[in-house]
Amino acid sequence: MTGKGWVGARLWRASVIILASALAWPALAAGIPQAHDLAREARRAAAAGVPLVVFFSQPDCEYCERARHDYLEPMLADGASRARLRLVEVNIGDPAALVDFAGREVSHAAFARAERVRFFPTIAFFGPLGRPVAEPLVGLTVPDFYQQYLDRRVDEARARLHAASLKAPPTGRAARAIAGG
Repeated sequence: MTGKGWVGARLWRASVIILASALAWPALAAGIPQAHDLAREARRAAAAGVPLVVFFSQPDCEYCERARHDYLEPMLADGASRARLRLVEVNIGDPAALVDFAGREVSHAAFARAERVRFFPTIAFFGPLGRPVAEPLVGLTVPDFYQQYLDRRVDEARARLHAASLKAPPTGRAARAIAGG
């Protein structure tokens, strides 16, 4: 390759990297989406075959900030990790209402109380209809191992969802085929 072609190729690669970074930045800067409609989020997660992961936080909680910045936001930034779950945040200091799994409009704090969340951060793992599919991860225990604890719970939730889908009766076209229709 000539010197001029080599420079052009490097400029092209640099341009692609800069463009990709610029396009990815809004997703990274957005952080963890706030919960608005948990029933809808649970349906979306179920359709994707992943658990709905709910990050319960409270204002001025340094452990919540650490969980958010050191563990959860990097998971969202990583495509492979992001594909394993659907993540939303319930911040008990948020005055906005959310729709719970039963379709009722409640405050973030009321939803956390209903789920018996007493310590922050708490990360809970839900399947369709808002049923837990793994033990919640409560507090920020042993930072050196926290990512492994989190990954293990996500894997456990995914395994339970998969096992439940294998036990579920067929629906739609599959049910009609079995029935002879």
